[in-house]
Amino acid sequence: MRLTIIPLVNPTEQQYIDLSKIWIDQSREKLTQLLGSGQLFFGARFNDRLLAAAKVTVHQHQGVISDFCVREVTRRRGVGLYLLQEIIYQLPKITLWIFNLGNLEPQHKITMEKFLTAGGFHQVTQSDRWELNASY
Repeated sequence: MRLTIIPLVNPTEQQYIDLSKIWIDQSREKLTQLLGSGQLFFGARFNDRLLAAAKVTVHQHQGVISDFCVREVTRRRGVGLYLLQEIIYQLPKITLWIFNLGNLEPQHKITMEKFLTAGGFHQVTQSDRWELNASY
């Protein structure tokens, strides 16, 4: 089976279980509440299991990606980059993509900076904000 990026509109029981392994600090109730508020969830699925996930908040033509996480056992295999690329592809009306690394621990921040650079993002001067201009 191939890796597929899917929007998570009404997660199944198994998807909630998988999300609890990706976002270990967030309860099912919290995730359900966020979905109800209009926040978008995307997941990377392989063999009917979610390996990675991200949340997207859309404001007109601006998309803010948060809680971007790939399960530890799956890292360094291209899953994260594919998830990032597909989120951007699936939301073509978004022309400015934003990542804020302010809440990350220093060791995770360094990894994410390298990842975002590989994904085409650039750091906004003297801040934890990274952007990608996707207007083609």
